[in-house]
Amino acid sequence: MKSFTLGETSSSSSPYNSSSTTRLCSYHVFLSFRGEDTRKGFTDHLCASLERKGITTFRDDKDLVRGQVISKKLINAIQDSMFAITILSQDYASSTWCLDELQMIMECSNNNLQGLEVFPVFYGVDPSDVRHQRGSYEDAFRKHQERFGQHSDKVERWRDALTQVASYSGWDSKDQHEALLVESIAQHIHRKLVPKLPSCTENLVGISSKVEKVRNLIGMRLNGVRFIGIWGMGGIGKTTIARAVYEAIQGEFQLTCFLANVKETSETNGLVQIQRQLLSHVGISRNDFHNLYDGKRTIQNSLCRKKVLLVLDDVNEVNQLENLAEKQDWFGPGSRIIITTRDKHLLVAHGVHKIYEVGILFQNEALHLFCLNAFKRDQPQEGYFDLSKEVVEYTSGLPLALEVLGSHLYGRNVDVWHSAIKKLKKIPHPRIQDKLKISYESLDTMEKDIFLDIAFYFKGMKRDEVMDILESCGYCPQIGIEILIERSLITLDSVNNKLGMHDLLQEMGRDIVFQESPNDPSRRSRLWSKEDIDHVLTRNKGTEAINSIGMKLLQPYEAHWSTEAFFKTSQLKFLSLNEMHLPLGLSCLPCSLKVLHWRGCPLKTLPLTTQLDEVVDIKLSHSKIQQLWLGIKFIEKLKYLNLAFSKNLKRLPDFSGVPNLEKLILKGCESLTEVHPSLVHHKKVVLMNLEDCKSLKSLPGKLEMSSLKKLNLSGCYEFKFLPEFGESMENLSLLALQGTAITKLPSSLGCLVGLTDFNLKDCKSLLCLPDTIHGLNSLIILNISGCSKLCRLPDGLKEIKCLKELHANDTAIDELPSSLFYLDSLEVLSFAGSKGPLNKSMNWFVPFNWMFGGQPAPTGFRFPTSVWNLPSLRCINLSYCNLSEESIPEYFRHLSSLTSLDLTGNNFVIIPSSISKLPRLKFLTLNKCQKLELLPEIPSSMIQLNASNCDSMETTKFNPAELCSLLASPIQRFIADEFLKSFMKGLCLPSARFDMLIPGEEIPSWFVPQRTVSWAKIQVPNNLPLDEWIGFSLCFLLVSYVVPPELCNHEIECYLFAHNGKQLVSTRTLPPMDPCHCK
Repeated sequence: MKSFTLGETSSSSSPYNSSSTTRLCSYHVFLSFRGEDTRKGFTDHLCASLERKGITTFRDDKDLVRGQVISKKLINAIQDSMFAITILSQDYASSTWCLDELQMIMECSNNNLQGLEVFPVFYGVDPSDVRHQRGSYEDAFRKHQERFGQHSDKVERWRDALTQVASYSGWDSKDQHEALLVESIAQHIHRKLVPKLPSCTENLVGISSKVEKVRNLIGMRLNGVRFIGIWGMGGIGKTTIARAVYEAIQGEFQLTCFLANVKETSETNGLVQIQRQLLSHVGISRNDFHNLYDGKRTIQNSLCRKKVLLVLDDVNEVNQLENLAEKQDWFGPGSRIIITTRDKHLLVAHGVHKIYEVGILFQNEALHLFCLNAFKRDQPQEGYFDLSKEVVEYTSGLPLALEVLGSHLYGRNVDVWHSAIKKLKKIPHPRIQDKLKISYESLDTMEKDIFLDIAFYFKGMKRDEVMDILESCGYCPQIGIEILIERSLITLDSVNNKLGMHDLLQEMGRDIVFQESPNDPSRRSRLWSKEDIDHVLTRNKGTEAINSIGMKLLQPYEAHWSTEAFFKTSQLKFLSLNEMHLPLGLSCLPCSLKVLHWRGCPLKTLPLTTQLDEVVDIKLSHSKIQQLWLGIKFIEKLKYLNLAFSKNLKRLPDFSGVPNLEKLILKGCESLTEVHPSLVHHKKVVLMNLEDCKSLKSLPGKLEMSSLKKLNLSGCYEFKFLPEFGESMENLSLLALQGTAITKLPSSLGCLVGLTDFNLKDCKSLLCLPDTIHGLNSLIILNISGCSKLCRLPDGLKEIKCLKELHANDTAIDELPSSLFYLDSLEVLSFAGSKGPLNKSMNWFVPFNWMFGGQPAPTGFRFPTSVWNLPSLRCINLSYCNLSEESIPEYFRHLSSLTSLDLTGNNFVIIPSSISKLPRLKFLTLNKCQKLELLPEIPSSMIQLNASNCDSMETTKFNPAELCSLLASPIQRFIADEFLKSFMKGLCLPSARFDMLIPGEEIPSWFVPQRTVSWAKIQVPNNLPLDEWIGFSLCFLLVSYVVPPELCNHEIECYLFAHNGKQLVSTRTLPPMDPCHCK
């Protein structure tokens, strides 16, 4: 086993370990001491402590023969050290040897080129006595003067050296415990030493941010013992990160040890040997035990009072942790145990405090690392850029692969690179495969099969669907998938619940199957390449060995397979094809199928000559299927049926024989005219997606689907009649009817007590909502925008206490019931009108007087005058509602939670002052308020104000204490600059940032310095008191070459990186600009 310490500073194997700013020395510390005084006591203890911390120490009594004049070798040792520790004891000055050493040390210290740092230790002597040569030092110099003469230059140089060294900061042994003094000196030297050393991880790509994250998890300021895990797939850099962290913090501990390759060493030499090495590494000699139990006791007894830093690298078994670092009480306060592993469950089972998951490199980092290995430089050589990108893409950011392939291609010409990359796609590099295969080999037989199935067919599928399929195969997928995730062999996207896998792990899985029968594909368990599949099925050479066939093609492919191609594949479980055309047709499918995925299936109906008793998942999207099957077929295990965008599908089969169907996806089946009556009574269907079935007019009979949670009929433009709902429909949570032709809703709507999202957007024929809507007491979102004939909201709305969002844009509603204001949970309210002046298509719309009182609206739009308490309301959209300043009363200020207000396209001349009294308003939009002349006073909470295309705004009416944020308006550049400068000087906000938009073609001159780059470095003066500045201003110029206004949208992101590594992010989307301003 190789143990890493700070003494191993060469690391010549890495091309990026050297540092041009570091002085390379043979020794870290030179010890100068009087042998008879301290050699067998204090000096021995100090030397041992320094060496335990990996600090290389020179002791002249070990390396040079005494009794001679100070030699060239000793002078070289002093000159070749980073630090010198002078142990000034009682008889130190009596030794001419020691004084000569000290004189040479001080000369090297005074030489700026050598940079030797000197630290005195006053051991049993007073620093003042040393400085002034009193006491024993006075006696010693009296003898030196008798020997060398009263005015000897040598003696005077010795005196000067003692006087100088005594003035340096060091340690005084008076009233100190010797053990504590030794530890204090060793720790101080280590802290001073680490920044000077060439690191074994110096200049490694993408490492610093990962190291910083691990250090944050370690929590150095906490006193207790902490276990930290570093987890990730093989070759991703766990050991490198652990080593870098170890280097950075080891000076803070009494004892340190890095145990590398625990898995490999325990398999080769046993755990007892590792226990001995741990103790030996930290300088404990009591390691003559011969069993694990005695080793555990020795480790605990030896380390329980020590502050220890221990790294256990590449751990793969819980018993390794149990025998090396079982419990916290094995170690002293402040100890840190860092564990690297591929198995997350191992860390969880051991009670690790924090776990850091190592991610792959970003693309730019991956290219950088590859180039360092392939070209010994940061960038590709000329002519190699595209080839380098191709290799980097192949590795998917795995550091091991980047280093191995970079080194493999180093120094080779372009033709060889082409050949190597071509070979790589057929035969993976063995060193990479061997490293990745370690985790696979640790699995049991079932787990290996699950891994291979995911690698071949289920990557990118939802976890629940995969588990159902695998369970039908007789596997135990719940525990199997969990173990694969814990061992970093697969991933799970927490957002969409989809399974993923690194590309190189997927390639490893394919290589494992290839090795089952390299020369005969018909004897492999899984087929995936077009050539192998064609070879087997065209010649009708299928065998029972084949359990999976999957082929993904980028282009349509015509295959001349035998009509009985699957006749002999009696064990085939998974069949996954796409864009495959079969001119000869297909006469049968194996009854053993669990999964049938065939995008673009050319068949008009499935050849079900035998019953598909085992199939769980059928996906035939974009197929030519006209009718799935005739009559009743008993397919009891089928759970998922997807026929999306099968435009020839006209009718659905009888689902009576499919009792366990859960998801039915028929999106985009434009020819579908009817649904079989058996479907609306199905008891297991959870999701039914009929979106964009443009020929569908109705559903048959009463809906009695007790398990249904999501029903999507959006885009069914001919759909006019929604059937009644039975009482069993209480689980329905989403009902989407957007764009349908329904004129009314069934009175049984109130049975949908579990409905949370009701989308009626653009139901232009809908006349009203039923009074029974009050039964929707779980409803959170109601969208009736675009229901242009809907003229009122029912009073029962007040019973829906959970309602959070009401979207009612472009409706015919002319009166809001007072019941609306009983909705204490309402957060979003939108009544945006048309996007322009009144026209014939909107002749029902009248000017809008707002809901909180004020003068009566001359247009007749009525709102309650005394209700204003909507405590949760945070967002209001009243754009294009013909509002004037009288429409917004003083009651407006009582909306205490309001953060966003959109008043775009209204008729304000001035904005009422009540806006400035909104305590939490952050975003105010006043775009296209063409009559607007004066802005309101800005609330102190404000972050963003948009007021573009306000044509009546005059620059002479600006108040410098107010904020102007105009785009493409007739404001003069000089006035805008002065306005902005004046505002920034007076800005005092509780929020951390504030951004604004102003027109112009140049950055104002008072922003200095100015550069044509996308970044700016800001140096804050060190002597600037914190109470004398509020922040800094940053300005950039946006230049667009896209002229169409609909394309003139830009999202701006601003990152602030401080010296401590933190970053603040500001994101802003700019509104469309007038074409003449898109330059």
